[in-house]
Amino acid sequence: MSRPLRKDYRTADFEQLSRMIKEHPLMKEPGAEQQHLHKLRTPEYRTKCVMRASLDDIALGINLYKLQLDTPMSPTLEAPNYLKEPASSARSAHSARPPATPFIKVLLRKSPIVVLFERRSMTALADTEEGRQVMEDNRKYDELLSGTDKTRRSVDADTQTMTALMKSRLVNTERLTTAQMGSYVSNFEMYDTYTDLEKSTTSVQVQGEKKMEITTYHVGGVDQFVGINSLPGFRLALMLTMRILASNVFEPQQRRYRNMAPPDPLAEDVKFKYRLGLLWRLSPPSSDPKVHQAVSDMSFCPSNGDIMAVAYGVYSHGKVSKLPRSGWVYVWNIKNPVNPERRYHYQVPVVTVEFSPTQPQLLAIGLHNGGVEVRDISGQDLPPLAVSQRSSSPYFEPVTAIKWIYFEGDVGCRNPHITPFLATSQAGAVTKYRLINSPNMLGLEQQRLQRAEGELEGIPIERQPPAASLLANRHPQCLEIVLDPVQADIYYVLTDEGTLYKCSTNYPLQHLELRQVHDGPAACMEFSPWSPRMYLTCGSDWCIRIWLAGILLPIVTLQHHLSPVHCARWSRTHSTILVSLSRSTVDIWDLRNSTMKPVSSTVIDADIFYTTFKFTHCGRSLAVGNEAGNLLMLSFEDMPFPPHFQYKQLKRAIFKALSMQPDLRKQVKSVGYFGYPGGTKQTRA
Repeated sequence: MSRPLRKDYRTADFEQLSRMIKEHPLMKEPGAEQQHLHKLRTPEYRTKCVMRASLDDIALGINLYKLQLDTPMSPTLEAPNYLKEPASSARSAHSARPPATPFIKVLLRKSPIVVLFERRSMTALADTEEGRQVMEDNRKYDELLSGTDKTRRSVDADTQTMTALMKSRLVNTERLTTAQMGSYVSNFEMYDTYTDLEKSTTSVQVQGEKKMEITTYHVGGVDQFVGINSLPGFRLALMLTMRILASNVFEPQQRRYRNMAPPDPLAEDVKFKYRLGLLWRLSPPSSDPKVHQAVSDMSFCPSNGDIMAVAYGVYSHGKVSKLPRSGWVYVWNIKNPVNPERRYHYQVPVVTVEFSPTQPQLLAIGLHNGGVEVRDISGQDLPPLAVSQRSSSPYFEPVTAIKWIYFEGDVGCRNPHITPFLATSQAGAVTKYRLINSPNMLGLEQQRLQRAEGELEGIPIERQPPAASLLANRHPQCLEIVLDPVQADIYYVLTDEGTLYKCSTNYPLQHLELRQVHDGPAACMEFSPWSPRMYLTCGSDWCIRIWLAGILLPIVTLQHHLSPVHCARWSRTHSTILVSLSRSTVDIWDLRNSTMKPVSSTVIDADIFYTTFKFTHCGRSLAVGNEAGNLLMLSFEDMPFPPHFQYKQLKRAIFKALSMQPDLRKQVKSVGYFGYPGGTKQTRA
């Protein structure tokens, strides 16, 4: 049975405790001096009973109180009648309940730090004079303490940190030695020194029309500036200095290129104007407008989007009466939009350039005479890493496109990470080049395309039979090569007949499929970043066509300007937006809004025809080249915010565009899911 609880069974104990507290010396009436000190204390300090004690003293005091409460009372203090119980019941109650511990509020305050001993650690390099002296002092110290009675007991221990922090040797700097020296040079001595030197003044063009005079002095007939400029350290310092100076002018544009201030989705005045803004203009190699230096191709470095290579040559042969004997490849960096950081000059126009996806420092260059080179741009003034030879690539027609491929099981390569690449030419040939342990590349003919005959899949056209079979006209001109985003061995080739050849690296000298995509030369092709089965093509028949694998006809056809479409590409940020380039305009199409006309058309330098363009890695900027050799870096402004479900938005826009074509809509619906697994985005360099 449970014992009835008494509410006043510890009343006597608390009365005894309060009596002892009252009789404590601290609770007595203070004297005159103590009252004066009490007035000077803070109000908070006056209302509390403050005792300076350590934690050990507090614990000891609590234990003493326990002992005092457990011991019998003194004879002078009589216990109340309700406490006088039988001995057996008292013992059982005492054993059942332990005595209560008095409550004491402990306020911990930070005490001042008292430094008893401090010895700073000092280190010295072992291979210096100071280090050898320290080692000698340590050896003498060990000898003095060697012996039975002189042995000093030492213990290694870590303090202050949970883990031992070791200091590297690299953080120790050498001791700086300074000296004062005085010298005196008069104005006459300085005048005589410069008079003895040979003075030469050179006029240098700066930014086209401006000119600046540079004065240099020759010592012994040798220009010292030429020797200094050839030093690698000086050229590196000059490049970094030019980057810093350019950042003072182009800092807002560089921040926009890097997307450091993205648009606010919660802004109240959001307007979707699909506008293109000019960030900067990269100057051509020559300031002479009569020189043919059109931007024929460009390529962004896969590992660093700030670096891009630009090829300068001939794009349109209509205005060229004679083939120029010069071509350039410039490697630009957005940190310095004024001067290129690498320059390569050729005796023939340059047609195409392409960076390697596995080795980003390697740049493949296709020339107008059919030659191919691979350069390493990591160093300045390096010779070509490898060049093609006429024995393996006997074609003299221009190389129109280059794509690096992944070929598993490739042997004989100089580096296993360097993959071969495919190059197309206007001779109708597709050649695979591979780098070997030689200054010359190994070239193997992969395809030799034949002209199409009869009726093909795709759009219906009237194909006129050739009047005579000429040996020089049996092969179509290859204009573009595109890799399949899923299958590594599949690639597509566009020709001047408007045909699309589907080929495989596993089946050389034959194509897998043939389709008519344009009624004229087909210039560009690209797969959608959100669908491996949907791609677009553009050509000289003024049309942009969107195709879906498994359907013979184009599902969407875009046409606005009565001029050839030089290039068209999908947006990297919006699944329903694509950009096309005609002779004088840059058009932005949004399939959600309309397929009849673009949502915006931008004209910059209307008198100069555009040639090609490419997106940056982030997809929020655009590099556009023209026939004058200028490269315009444009940024997308006032664009709609990207949807969360890109594939669903693309599919909804396609079905909306096919609302008036029920048969084609049914075919697209029968294809089923045509996106990547999970609806994710996937791009291939």
